[in-house]
Amino acid sequence: MIICTLKQVLRRKGWTRYRLEKESGITFPTLYAMFYGKSKGYSADVLNRLCATLHCKPGDLLRRAPDRFPRLKKGDN
Repeated sequence: MIICTLKQVLRRKGWTRYRLEKESGITFPTLYAMFYGKSKGYSADVLNRLCATLHCKPGDLLRRAPDRFPRLKKGDN
């Protein structure tokens, strides 16, 4: 599972979502979904704009966490 850490990055930098919206040009609904972890996919363009605005790398905004309930692999019965 990929988790967006935008909330933590903004907190560390002392930025608000409003400031990020104005400086990056990314729409509020997109930032809202990423901020609250509701986004199902991450556009390369959005990640590029976030990284350029926040002066960070994609790895600072996204991290991989193990699935909470992984499915059984075939043959593990």
